[in-house]
Formats: sequence, structure tokens, C-alpha cells
Amino acid sequence: MKGTTKLYLAILNHGWIRAEIAARLLPAMRKMEGVEVVWENPSKTWHHPISSNRNRIVKRFLATDCDYLLMLDDDVVPLDNPAVFMRAGKDVVGFPAKVRQEGRGLNWVAYVLRPGTEDEYAPVDFARVDHAVQLLKVDVVGTGCILIKRAVLEALKAPFHTDFDEDGVLTIGTDFAFCRRAAVAGFEIYTAPQHVCEHYKEIGMLDFGAYSDSDGVDPAAVKYGIPWGGFAVSPNDWEFIRTVIRETGAKRILEFGCGLSSLLMSEHAEVTSYETDHEWAERIKEKIGLHNHLAVKMWDGRDFLIRDLGKYDLAFVDGPTAQAHGGPGRKEAVRAAAALCDYIIVHDARREEETRWQEKYLNGTFRLARRSGYHQACCHWWVRE
Repeated sequence: MKGTTKLYLAILNHGWIRAEIAARLLPAMRKMEGVEVVWENPSKTWHHPISSNRNRIVKRFLATDCDYLLMLDDDVVPLDNPAVFMRAGKDVVGFPAKVRQEGRGLNWVAYVLRPGTEDEYAPVDFARVDHAVQLLKVDVVGTGCILIKRAVLEALKAPFHTDFDEDGVLTIGTDFAFCRRAAVAGFEIYTAPQHVCEHYKEIGMLDFGAYSDSDGVDPAAVKYGIPWGGFAVSPNDWEFIRTVIRETGAKRILEFGCGLSSLLMSEHAEVTSYETDHEWAERIKEKIGLHNHLAVKMWDGRDFLIRDLGKYDLAFVDGPTAQAHGGPGRKEAVRAAAALCDYIIVHDARREEETRWQEKYLNGTFRLARRSGYHQACCHWWVRE
């Protein structure tokens, strides 16, 4: 087909493929306009050692007329569709996942050479990468989810193999060795810092800090009779929010979507919370005590009048109900928060809907100062530029 880009997809596996890949990622790739996906039969992509498996895949890829190779490990699941980066035309793009290395802390699989060295690498600190950066040039990326242009693999013979010294001791792993060979051949390596992957182990590493074992017995939850999690904030969410309140010195807070967060924030500042569910609003009002400076107001979730409200120190967007659940969604809440506040926290910040409205109303005018994680229900803290 004229104007079609052909993508060769190979999922390295152990005899099974995660449901997240089959249910979400594959359909997203197949819906891309102007892209033809050639999916390698999974029964051919399970060989060991892994370097041999990758080289077998490359050999079969080069026997086709496909333009790009996307290799994906069965325990690495992109949160976004990596195939869209074919449009960027880069040589190699790695989509980072977290790994634990040699008993040390968790790192993203994206590295740069330490200045003045030839073989010492430092992991990229993604917390310091601007939210607007979609592609970042680096020296090494992981191969758990990697997009490679055909020309790279045509130029490199046996691109995936580990290096050993004369005593047979490993000196450099497959990922580092491949990236080094590609760089020597004149190709460029990129990572996509805003398009990370979940790395499934016993539990997902991205969600490692998203859960709590409090089981509702935390004093804050007991005090108000609202358990953590579910549609309420988690203990980690609250710690993030409380830290922002303390750092900004916020005294007047605008909230969309009342709940446990409203009651907790109102112990530290004056909170005005707008809610669309009358029954839920009445339940929260019943829990307001002497130490809560909280006003719960109703609105329709669609038309928010910002006239004469004045400026707020901080906005927390955690409502109204998402469009996916039949509600009006967060569009108007994010828009209003951007008009009234210089500091904004968005909850459920990596869901599809919240991502769309952050890009439309916040990105560019605000900068992403901090995030509580990469799971869907994480918080993003935006600061007006």
C-alpha cells in the first residue's frame, strides 16, 4: 500500500503473553492509519539465551520488507503505544521500564556516559526531565521495549550479544553492547521519558509505591470513616498533597470532587470543594467538624463560572466523575483550575482523559514540577511558568 509504514512486532515470551498487551496494545497498533503491523508468531520468539533469541528475530525481520522492528519482552508493557514513534524517524528509541540492579535501588533503563569516561554510565533522572520532552538523546536504552529502524540492523552484524573478557567473565550486557555498537556505527539512541513501561515482577514496579497496607486503620481514615483508596485518595496521595500545601504555603484551596481529601486539606487551609453528586456531598458535609474549614458547593460539572471568584493558592482536581463512567469528566475542572490558580494538582493524572486535558490546558502555560508516580492514579503537580 502506497505511503504505508510496515512495523515488525516481536514479543519475546515464555509461552504466554500478558492480557494487557493483547487487549490494549495490539488493537491500538492495528488502528494506526498508514501502518501495517506484521506480528511475529510468538511460538518463534521464546528461544534462549535471550541474545540468540533477539538475533533470530533480527534475521527474520531482515528477510521482510518491514521498516521498523519493535521488540517487546513479555513482562514489559508500555503504558502508551510505542509504534507512534515511527513518525519521529529516529534510529533507536527505547521505552524505559524500571529495574533493580545488583541489589541497589530501582533505576529507569536509560543511561548516559559519565563525563570524562568511556565505560561508566549513569541512569537518567527522569524527575529532572521537562514534561515537554518527548524524546531524549542518551547513550544506552533497554531492549525490553525497543523500536529500531531497519538501517540500524542492516548495518550491524549479530547486533545482540554480550561481551566477555579473556577469562570468560561478562564485561558488558546485551543492552549496553547493542547501543555501543549502534553508536560506533553512527546511529543515535533516544529514550521516551513520558512514555514509560510497566515492568511486571511479583507486582508491577511502577505501582510499587502506589499501594498501602493500612487497610483503612490509618487514624485519618478512621477519623472520618472513609477508607483509603477506591474513589478516595490513598495515603501516598495525601502525603504528596500535604507536602505541596506545606511547600507552597497554600491558605485558600479550590477542589473539584469532594471526599476524604476535602476533609484532610481543610485541616490545613480554607477549602472550597465543588461536587456533582448531591448524596455524596451531603455525606461529606456531615463529617465537617470544628477543625475543618470546608465549604461544599454543587455544580453541573460542565459550565463553571469563574467570574468574581478571585485567585486561589492551589487547586486539586479529583472530579467530577470520569466520562468513562458516564459523568461529565474533568475537562471543565482542569480549565477552571488553570484560570484561577498558579499551583494545580491533578489526581488520576495518567488516565487517558486526564492526560488529554492536562496537555490542552496546562502543558506550556504550566510546568510539571513533580509527580507521585507513573501509575494511572498518580498525582501531577503543575506550577505556572
